[in-house]
Amino acid sequence: METFSMNFTTQIILLLGGLALFLHGMNVMTDGLKAAAGSKMKSFLQGMTRNRWTSLVAGTGITAVIQSSSVTTVLAVGFVSAGLISFQSTLGIILGANVGTTITAQIIAFKITKASWIMIAVGFLAGFLFKNKIVKNIGTIILGLGLVFLGMSVMSDATEPLKSYEPFLDLMEGLDNYVYGILIGALFTALVQSSSATTGIVIIMASQGLIAIEPAIAIIMGANIGTCVTAILSALGKPKAAVRVAVSHVLFKVLGVVLWYAFIPQLAHLVDAISPGSESRQVANAHTIFNLANTFLFIWLVTPISKLVVWLVPEKKKKEVRLFPELHEFYLEDVSLALDLSQSSIAKLGEKVLEILKAGIPMALTGKEQELVELRYKDAFIDRGHAEILTFLQNIQSQSISKKQSHILERQIEAVNVLESAADLVTTSLVEAAEHRIEKRFEVSSDTVQRIGVVHKIALDAFYTAVLFYSEDDISTDDSLAKDQFKKELQDVRLYLIERLSVSDENRIEIYRFESEVLEGIRRIHALARRLKRKAG
Repeated sequence: METFSMNFTTQIILLLGGLALFLHGMNVMTDGLKAAAGSKMKSFLQGMTRNRWTSLVAGTGITAVIQSSSVTTVLAVGFVSAGLISFQSTLGIILGANVGTTITAQIIAFKITKASWIMIAVGFLAGFLFKNKIVKNIGTIILGLGLVFLGMSVMSDATEPLKSYEPFLDLMEGLDNYVYGILIGALFTALVQSSSATTGIVIIMASQGLIAIEPAIAIIMGANIGTCVTAILSALGKPKAAVRVAVSHVLFKVLGVVLWYAFIPQLAHLVDAISPGSESRQVANAHTIFNLANTFLFIWLVTPISKLVVWLVPEKKKKEVRLFPELHEFYLEDVSLALDLSQSSIAKLGEKVLEILKAGIPMALTGKEQELVELRYKDAFIDRGHAEILTFLQNIQSQSISKKQSHILERQIEAVNVLESAADLVTTSLVEAAEHRIEKRFEVSSDTVQRIGVVHKIALDAFYTAVLFYSEDDISTDDSLAKDQFKKELQDVRLYLIERLSVSDENRIEIYRFESEVLEGIRRIHALARRLKRKAG
């Protein structure tokens, strides 16, 4: 005991250092897995949310691949906020993520810590010597896994002397009260923000005979509750969808522990029968069985639980101040998702611009003063939306993004500027021209209104098609004929307006200038539509 007391500081430093290596290794491995999976995990997740079962498979698959339930949660929350999947589908994904995390415990339970240095060396050399991205990503994964096992080896060495340290052994006997074990697991996990770290330490202690299987199970159950803290902290100040996901986490984790509390001895007997003589495998198997059983129980209760969560976290009764609340900094953690959300918002902004373009030309030709005032008010909405989307795109730009994502970002910035320019064209230039018409009290003939209307419709259709590129996945249109038709109709109306100069009317020059200005506005709308479509491609 005296020897242990003398080396107490050294043991603490080793334990903390090993824990740091373990957590850093998990982060490195997760980064490598995320890079290797790329944007495929996003499309996979979106395509697998038809019902609770496919959502469960999606959550399990993604989390098993990237070894991070938090990344899966961010993707799910983003899809809910964008209206791409239902909240009930998100619950299936969350439950699947719980199953996916059991892979980590199973990997840790394999006693291959002696290979840690080889894995670190191989992983580093793969990233250092090769330029191929796939090889680099695989190297990062191997390096991270090597650091995880090295951290476990260091923690194992640090806890070895505890076998003969009486105060610690007395403390372990006190864990026969499962409540203490659950509290320790929850508090430690909340502190280090990683249930995998808690599970890893418990596996080490069990394999060294420092803790019995029953208290070990209680601690890993507590670790499940401890992960709720991470979810709650990440949801603070975030959209309602994020808060609901956090509340769902708490419900699933706490209810799961409450249901299993009385059956800890039976679970211990079961894993002992499955893996006799291997305490590390017993802990890992208990962790897996606990999560699998809870998942397949709660998957049948998705509908009532989702209703409960919506009731606990209701929407605000008053309108959101932001026009595009889905463009939240919370989603910047996944650039691919953030770009999807910004594209969706651009489509929504495009629909509002279309309303202005559709009503604007007829109002400019024949509208009254009050109608023009209302049209100007609509432009205020476009200006606010333009600012919100640009701010979000600027935030994306500050993230670490790939070349492809950079090109998408540039196109989106250009597109949102085109939309704002189109709205300004009508609500500023053409409205001012219309106000001049009203002031001079001249009228446009019904024949002229009809002819200009034909050209206006072609331009409007072109703009509508361009906006569709931001709201649908696959649109293939050949608008070469429409382009030729527009040029022909535009030229015909121009010639018609020139012929009208011969009409005997004291305001004929003023009317011609006004009608020509409206026609030029329509030409510019058509040009902006073609520019918008190019930026969507």
